[in-house]
Amino acid sequence: MAKIVIVGDVHIGKRYAYRVNLKTGISDRTLDFINALSRVVAYAINNKADIFIIAGDLYDRVTVGPTLLRQVRETIWQPLIEAKIPIVCIGGNHDSPQIFEKGSPLGEISLFPNSIVARSPQTAIVHTMTTKEEIGFLLLPYLTASQVVKFVEERLGKSVEKERQMVLSQEYLKYFIENELKQLPTKTNLLVGHYFFQGSKINIIPYPDHLPHEFKFKKDMLPLDKIDLAIFGHIHTTQTLHGGKVLVPGSLERVDFGEVNEDKGFYVFETTTGKLEFITNNPRSLVKQFIEVPRVEDPTNYIIQNLPRTLEESIVRIIIKISPELKKKVRLPRIHQALDSTFYFELFWDTSITQREIVLTDFVLDPLVLFNDFITRKFDQDPNLEQLRQKGLEILDRALAQVEEKL
Repeated sequence: MAKIVIVGDVHIGKRYAYRVNLKTGISDRTLDFINALSRVVAYAINNKADIFIIAGDLYDRVTVGPTLLRQVRETIWQPLIEAKIPIVCIGGNHDSPQIFEKGSPLGEISLFPNSIVARSPQTAIVHTMTTKEEIGFLLLPYLTASQVVKFVEERLGKSVEKERQMVLSQEYLKYFIENELKQLPTKTNLLVGHYFFQGSKINIIPYPDHLPHEFKFKKDMLPLDKIDLAIFGHIHTTQTLHGGKVLVPGSLERVDFGEVNEDKGFYVFETTTGKLEFITNNPRSLVKQFIEVPRVEDPTNYIIQNLPRTLEESIVRIIIKISPELKKKVRLPRIHQALDSTFYFELFWDTSITQREIVLTDFVLDPLVLFNDFITRKFDQDPNLEQLRQKGLEILDRALAQVEEKL
């Protein structure tokens, strides 16, 4: 029985403008993402994992500085290589250049022993060291919609009509997947992709992890009876679908305040039993609080009393609704002292006099974000909320695609 550790989006190198080390130019918050992955590596080594999978977006961008690359090499790759744990990694939309010939920070991984890096669709076979098993992989790294069309056209030997590009691409990739799986001589086969899988729950935030009009995977594209597990990176909310045959591991660390209440971690898959286990990775706590200050003698004390109770080493965002007159009485040093135990905090002051509904998310114009916000507020008690959300997003996405085609 092979034990496989699975990690979703890591986003190493995401830039943060606070707590920056003056010597390295790297934020302490950026290091959280490396530390999160190093904890998974320690688990894999201590529990004698047979394979280590990264389902795309290991890095947050295609240009990563040498200091970060060295830290990843020393804290992630070197321990895995010394433990002789094979690495399987695919490119994501963040760390793969749209032009394939351009370099990628994933390049150096392919130079390591027992390592497979996929930036284009391919199959691979991994030989486990301890259980002596052969595990087959169908690897589908992220391609933009136009890259998918190009991939299909090259293999069909003809151009694809624009209005049928999505449908024909899905049909061809369905055939491609079935055909490639037939060529694998292995008993255990895993698919690893970095795409939006239709039906996935999306935690819409001002910078959504699912991009409008990008290529989508549908259930009928996957021969689930011939795949032991289909793994899809890209969506940050961890979830399983279709009886556990499809896994969306989610992001390893909370990326921003759109993921305040989401647990983050990784998965362990056992090939013989098919057991899939989620293990929390203790992500850094994000705390967001809205405080409306009434007419009181001591607004400073009122704010402090209404701060969240557990703030130790958390990233904290406080939105304070207060009148301009009371704002003048606030003693900021006392509030800063009360927030001293935090990893980082930020205060937003709303001194507008007009009474209005306070929206804690940032203002955006993305129709998908606005629709999701509306449906969540309007039907928050409706038992069919998720079905309404998914169907509405699907219809809106199609409509936006049609508008874009006419432009």
